[in-house]
Amino acid sequence: MASGTRIWWTYSRPRRTNEPIRELTLSHKTGSLYLATDHQVKQIDIAMCARRYDSCFRCVSDPYCGWDQEVNACRPYQLGLLQDVANETSGICDTSVLRKRVTSSYGQTLHLACFVKMPEVLRKKQTRWYHHSTEKGRYEVRYTPTKYIETNEGGLVLLAVNEGDGGRYDSYLDGTLLCSYGVTVDAHRCSPPSQKQDYQKIYSHWCNEFEKYKSAMKQWQAKQEQCGLKDKTGPISSNGKHVNDVFSNDALV
Repeated sequence: MASGTRIWWTYSRPRRTNEPIRELTLSHKTGSLYLATDHQVKQIDIAMCARRYDSCFRCVSDPYCGWDQEVNACRPYQLGLLQDVANETSGICDTSVLRKRVTSSYGQTLHLACFVKMPEVLRKKQTRWYHHSTEKGRYEVRYTPTKYIETNEGGLVLLAVNEGDGGRYDSYLDGTLLCSYGVTVDAHRCSPPSQKQDYQKIYSHWCNEFEKYKSAMKQWQAKQEQCGLKDKTGPISSNGKHVNDVFSNDALV
């Protein structure tokens, strides 16, 4: 944009709203956009790559940024960085996506996530998870309240993990791979947790299991007491035996 060009626009700030912009100038030398109002002049960096984007998927769409595969970071664009502004290169970020391997014990709950917090600009887009299973092959995960739960940040929670849940889980956003997890289910041995949060998860899990056990035990005891009461007050035959007795001590004829 040439210096001196005037564009009328609305710029809002905390103490003054609907303040007209008197001047807009783009400087290629500093890589900044300058705007002036009646009360201030503001400089805005065009390429705020590292502060704006933490994933290859979003970085490559910005014409001023590019993804550095060596350090997995978004940087101001230069030759050698990944960029796909027109979204024409399928799988451009596949080699740069988050890939993790996790090991779970039988019956645990797993949380798989690509974002700590889903960017607002992506919330309206649909996230799909796919499971690559040895038994079933590749299939899309269908969310159910008892097995697969979708989180608000586009993550996937697996409940009561079993051997069939092992394999690779890929997350796609509008056809673009976001992250990938390799899940191994250890159903034969219990390895000690390595982190404090893992101890807390296991402790919570066993507390829940113990509460279920106590509840089941109380129900069983109540039924036993009912059965004992019936045995004491149940009908007696003329020979002094309970009518429901199956075996008799009488000699066989």
